[in-house]
Amino acid sequence: MGFENSSNINYSAGIKPGMKIDLSKFDKAPKAPKPETYLPVLDKLSGKQAERLQAEYGDFFTPEAQVKMIGPDAQADLDLIAAKESGWAHDAGKTVEQLASDREKNPASIAEVAATLLFDKVLKDDFIIVRASVYDDYENGADQIIIDKKTGAVICGLDDVVGHLGDDGGEKKKGKIDRKMEKGGASIKYGLTMEGNKLAQRSLRHIPIFYFSLSKEELDGLLKSLAAEDDSQSAIENKTYAKLVNSLSAQVAEYSANSSLHPQLKNNLHNFAPSLSKMQSRIVTI
Repeated sequence: MGFENSSNINYSAGIKPGMKIDLSKFDKAPKAPKPETYLPVLDKLSGKQAERLQAEYGDFFTPEAQVKMIGPDAQADLDLIAAKESGWAHDAGKTVEQLASDREKNPASIAEVAATLLFDKVLKDDFIIVRASVYDDYENGADQIIIDKKTGAVICGLDDVVGHLGDDGGEKKKGKIDRKMEKGGASIKYGLTMEGNKLAQRSLRHIPIFYFSLSKEELDGLLKSLAAEDDSQSAIENKTYAKLVNSLSAQVAEYSANSSLHPQLKNNLHNFAPSLSKMQSRIVTI
């Protein structure tokens, strides 16, 4: 008996061994849009996040929901970033604008924005989750800052990992994070923390840093779900959030058992334990 599709048409009728088969008759799964297709809606969602945080805490954030560089060194650091970007563009044979556009369209950069928006959607009542300043992204390897509103505990996320088919790429970053943790954790020049009920910007040292990884398929599903702009959490959002928080939990347990870490880093890991419990409590079991 030949194989039949949903319309009950028998495409294998008359096919004999050795004959070529016209595959165009069979339905093909539609390809997911390129991640860059979602940039307009991600920009819109990030803008809404920035407006909400600015209304609640003040002018600490850029319109893209990144930590704003404020302070006596800010202009010098902005000039340093501009010089670096100019050098990278020259080496690549591109303009600075072309380089910035390429970076924005990079799936890793898009994953960074998507993960930040997902965490903000689930945790905004108890945490501030924003992308780190451009300076701390370039110079200190921190993409994301997560702040517990109640305790002020801070961790950093490194979520610029997007794997290929069936692979989330996490192992590519583990060694880098291990080395950074062994050296005392992350330093954040333009950091944020809670002082009482107010947000304050100050430099932070010995901050735990972790990686968040998504496969290409997981990123595609998350982008599609976020683009729906639904206030409720979808099944794919719940599943992705659970994966990221469970990964974070495993990393916290691993590093907490490392007796060679800097004492202040170990103390900051310990202080984050109640925050992690709150994050785990938001996992929806289906």
